[in-house]
Amino acid sequence: MLVTDYQFRSNEYRKGPIEFMIGLCFTFTSKDFDIPHMFSNSNMKCPIQKGVHYYIYKLSPNATNMPLLIPEGRWKLQLDFFYLNQYSALYVEWYSGVEYPITFG
Repeated sequence: MLVTDYQFRSNEYRKGPIEFMIGLCFTFTSKDFDIPHMFSNSNMKCPIQKGVHYYIYKLSPNATNMPLLIPEGRWKLQLDFFYLNQYSALYVEWYSGVEYPITFG
């Protein structure tokens, strides 16, 4: 899986500094970014098998488990899924926003 981030700047989404490849099955076992909660309403399990219909329902992360230094603004996260690291199988574009509460001390 190829993960690429885009930030909304100058009236369009522009590629950001984050781009990396990660194994899909490794992602399912990760405790980061609230992944266990996000996949709690799904039947996604490794190894991925041919002929099985997979689903993910109510995919929504808990913001308290995200990294603290993400800049405010509008973001797009693009996930490209590859078969044998060569053939594009599907891609997902996930749009989100980051807002921090204003606290008066």
